[in-house]
Amino acid sequence: MKPYDIRERAFEYSCAVVLAYPAQRMDARAQRIWLQFVSAGTSGGAHLEEADAASSRAHFITLNRGALRELREAKYWIRLIAATKLPGWEKAPALISESAELVAIVTTIVKRASENLKHNKRPG
Repeated sequence: MKPYDIRERAFEYSCAVVLAYPAQRMDARAQRIWLQFVSAGTSGGAHLEEADAASSRAHFITLNRGALRELREAKYWIRLIAATKLPGWEKAPALISESAELVAIVTTIVKRASENLKHNKRPG
């Protein structure tokens, strides 16, 4: 069962991303793409952790938007790995699925937080 807490779920995703990295030697092209995926896939969770300590609602939204950008980027890279059948591509379907779910969840967080910020700034 997947954790309800988005930060914990993103942490588990980051762990899966790191563990998916192929143990076998790769050419420079494949390694570069995998490193891009690992970087983006782990950065999303780091942004969510930072957002938990945001100094304001606006800061919270900004940090979650950063997480969203990283998670979208991770989704792109793992789709590229799968489509080009780079080493380790067999692990891609589950990672693509989780990437898509995390993007959807964080998108909702950003939208709701933005709406709440607008609503609370209105006079009267």
